[in-house]
Amino acid sequence: MKNSRLSNVRWGRVLLTGIVVYALSYCIIFLVITAYGFILAFQARGAPDQDQIQQFASQVSPWGVPALALLLTFGAAVWVSRKVIIATSLHGLLVGLIVAIINVIVSLIFGWAMNLLDLMWFFLIIAAGWFGGFLYSRGR
Repeated sequence: MKNSRLSNVRWGRVLLTGIVVYALSYCIIFLVITAYGFILAFQARGAPDQDQIQQFASQVSPWGVPALALLLTFGAAVWVSRKVIIATSLHGLLVGLIVAIINVIVSLIFGWAMNLLDLMWFFLIIAAGWFGGFLYSRGR
């Protein structure tokens, strides 16, 4: 039974969507930090204080990227579920799992220590994916 469910998964769509969701969440945070830098530059009427930008980035990035990933995962899971006929919850769950795994890998690459909060984000992102697929299947 499990094998037949996994054989019905649109793996290309799931993997691509998971990668795009994480990249988009990272890019949005980058744009927010860049906008903050522009605001500081306009206020200073010149070069912004790099320490302020760095401090802002270090405060926003650890929670901003996973929070955006969670929100975007929900929407992406609904979108992926629209494109499949069966196992919509499974597709949503797999999108969430891909995004959560990428989040952990990127965190480890950048040398961030994994803690309880990161574990919470991991499971919340997976749950958001499952819930997006589940919600779409109930709305059909």
